Amino acid sequence: MQLQPVINAVQAALAAQGPLAGGDLAVEEALDHLARALAPAIRQAAMDLAEQAACEVRAQLPDRLVDLVLADGDPSLRITEAPPAAEPASTEDLDARITLRVPPSLKSLIEDAAETAGASVNGWVLDALSKRARKSAGTHGFTTTHSFDL
Repeated sequence: MQLQPVINAVQAALAAQGPLAGGDLAVEEALDHLARALAPAIRQAAMDLAEQAACEVRAQLPDRLVDLVLADGDPSLRITEAPPAAEPASTEDLDARITLRVPPSLKSLIEDAAETAGASVNGWVLDALSKRARKSAGTHGFTTTHSFDL
């Protein structure tokens, strides 16, 4: 999916409204500033729509892994064969959703770790969160592995 043509179309539509102001240069300049300021919001909305599309495709292709990846700043769906089914960690349906915003460096680390493990990013994160949540649920206080003298 290429986002720049969409952003350009919105900016052009705003610029086309300038002549309606009767040739007022201040209005046309304001529209130009508004069009440039909206570009990041349009890009984010498109990314959100791409993630929703990935979820829809994922729901319709349960035997495939569907990931949203960025290629040169544009979203793309990556569909691969699912690895052989492992024993499910839980009998719960996976229908709850959490959206996380993470730094790009952490996202890269997660993607690399998932690829190394032969898992999807979603599966890897789900496994990591499950392990951490179970560990936290069983701990009341803190544990230290260092010795010290009193």
